[in-house]
Amino acid sequence: MCRKVFQSKTILLILLALCAFTTLRAEQEASLFDLELAETSGPDTIQYLPVIILDSLKAKEIQPFEISYQLSYFKKRGTDTLSSFEKNYQNYLFRERLKSRTNHYIAITKPELVDYCNLNSFDHTLDKPEMKVKKIKVEGVDTPEVMPMPFTLEREAKKKENELWSFKGNLSLQFSQYYVTDNWYKGGTSNATFLNIFEYDIKYKKNRLAWENRFDVKIGFYNTTEDTIRAFRVNNDVFKIDSKLGYQTKWSKKWFYSAALDFNTSLFKGFKKTNSNEVVTSFLSPTRFFMSAGIEYKHSKNTTVRIAPAAYKVIFLLPHSDINPLTVGLDSTQLSKGYPGYLIQAKLNWKFSKEIQITSDFDLFSSYNFRNIEFDWETVGKFAINRFLSTRLSLIMRYDNTPKDKDAKIQIQEQLSFGFSYHFQ
Repeated sequence: MCRKVFQSKTILLILLALCAFTTLRAEQEASLFDLELAETSGPDTIQYLPVIILDSLKAKEIQPFEISYQLSYFKKRGTDTLSSFEKNYQNYLFRERLKSRTNHYIAITKPELVDYCNLNSFDHTLDKPEMKVKKIKVEGVDTPEVMPMPFTLEREAKKKENELWSFKGNLSLQFSQYYVTDNWYKGGTSNATFLNIFEYDIKYKKNRLAWENRFDVKIGFYNTTEDTIRAFRVNNDVFKIDSKLGYQTKWSKKWFYSAALDFNTSLFKGFKKTNSNEVVTSFLSPTRFFMSAGIEYKHSKNTTVRIAPAAYKVIFLLPHSDINPLTVGLDSTQLSKGYPGYLIQAKLNWKFSKEIQITSDFDLFSSYNFRNIEFDWETVGKFAINRFLSTRLSLIMRYDNTPKDKDAKIQIQEQLSFGFSYHFQ
């Protein structure tokens, strides 16, 4: 009998020692992730785990792990009916879950702090909105709730799949180095200038119908001591409006029937050379207007080629513009003239990374008799430094045999600029 009592006491002592050891071990393992559970166990308190950001966490303190694409929050179980041993064990599990979720959050929002993590599915440059917004399901309730992941709130896609319109723009105010050849059709000389750029795209897409509109304004101001006539001049004067309507063919998703209008002119008075009074551009003079219809091949949203066998070019000057009509292909008594012909356009957009992007636009118009040929080829490299600073390098090659006062030669404009740049939608 005494022996049985002794064995029962021994087992009881072992259980008490085990409980004490577990409690001590749980307290020792409490770390930066430890929370005061007594404050979150009441019925009127927060039911879900908060997000903790530890900016001071070092990469070596985080072990490589595999990102879970399905993270779940569970409602906490009431602590009134739990024994002390169960409470300690629940506390330990709570800390481990919190540590794991914090590691996931840090790996996604601050990948530079971790040695390895696979973030391909969280790349904000992906096109599909559902790949940009991950969800956390709140389980353990009658009706599951859905809340956005904390790290996606800043990059949440604004465009829904069912939205028909999309808007995108860019504003740049930059200092630039400007170079042009002597025969540049808008005149000017090589110099340092202050460049202003405003670009805005409006797109509409519904089923097989696509409508694309682009508004482009570039204005550069400069001052030089060599010019003794004017205090400042305009050397980069572009005002363009392009509108293109496409309808997808039935035999291929990449081919579209296409019709387009292109409007290209100047806003300010420009002079051929320094200390020259020869006017080459004025308000809305000369204006080049293109109408075209044809077919377009869209290899991707970044690569398109358009061929318009039916095109018509109109060039005109406003009265009293002081521009010599011969310099734009008109007779000495003419203010406007039209040329039927064909139009070829190609647009490429390479985005090597979030910081480096190169675009190239090629436009060729020719009359059917090949006597009036005009092409522009512009290549622009954009190199982002941060959200508001960037570097821009552009090269334009142009050929036009329309003017009657000189022989046609290749014209070149190069511009390297640095300064403020802001993208908006």
